Amino acid sequence: MNNEQRLIDEIGKLKREVERLKRVEQGRPVFLTTPLTSTAWDGDAYSTTSKTLIDLSSVFSVPAGVKAVLVQLIARDSGSAASTNIFFGISPNNTDASNPVMAVGRGLPNDTLVYVSGVCPCDANGDIYYQIVASGSGTMDCWIRIWGYWR
Repeated sequence: MNNEQRLIDEIGKLKREVERLKRVEQGRPVFLTTPLTSTAWDGDAYSTTSKTLIDLSSVFSVPAGVKAVLVQLIARDSGSAASTNIFFGISPNNTDASNPVMAVGRGLPNDTLVYVSGVCPCDANGDIYYQIVASGSGTMDCWIRIWGYWR
């Protein structure tokens, strides 16, 4: 094998290694010491809401196109004690009741703060959907804190 062919082979190996590293970098988590928050999700009162998109880049300043988020949900409902089905959940899709991360307060004393943390996959654009089943009109206070994301 001549020097020119060896150089061509080495360049090919380097190209394959660059592609491999790009794939590895894509799944890299970014963990935060201070959560990303939004004034739209800092304890505001909500009513029952069907699946609704949250554009994470515009609402929380999460980089566009992330694969998943490490999230903390907090919820409280003023009518939770008498309720058999109240929750605040997030999801990568707009399918009803499909929520991989949910704060469930049914049957708890009224206004009990419910905390839950988890990883929620994002849709192809790096966004999530939320869904709320509240006990009444404007009875559920909701918070979202994003503690990390996967690129």
